[in-house]
Amino acid sequence: MSAATGTLPPGDTSLNAGRRERELAELAGGEWMDLIVIGGGVTGAGAALDAASRGLRVALLEAHDLAFGTSRWSSKLVHGGLRYLAHGDLPVAWESAVERDILMRRTAPHLVRALPMVTPLTPLVSRPTAALVHAGLHVGDALRRA
Repeated sequence: MSAATGTLPPGDTSLNAGRRERELAELAGGEWMDLIVIGGGVTGAGAALDAASRGLRVALLEAHDLAFGTSRWSSKLVHGGLRYLAHGDLPVAWESAVERDILMRRTAPHLVRALPMVTPLTPLVSRPTAALVHAGLHVGDALRRA
């Protein structure tokens, strides 16, 4: 990115090793940024995107590749703590639900929205199990609203 114009040189729109080295050298040379985000996982990339979309000059620093670490194993969904709820860890489920609500209503309503959930009723998923999942989703939504 050109420090003078804040734009990419023509033909340099893809992420590649050469661009990464050049931009790291510019940062090391003192190029001014409004925000530096450490970590290119789902949270870091989302924070960098949000800040850049608001007009801030942002550097996203990642040791490897985007979504190299935990993000590559995740569903890329912002969850409300259902896994914690299923294990009976109510304090962590509550914290996750509160964080999800903040993302949905204040921080990133343009990026985070509720998605429908489908529970398949196959011979491997009994009706009682499906009902339990359905109840867990309602409890998770209630935690978020609370």
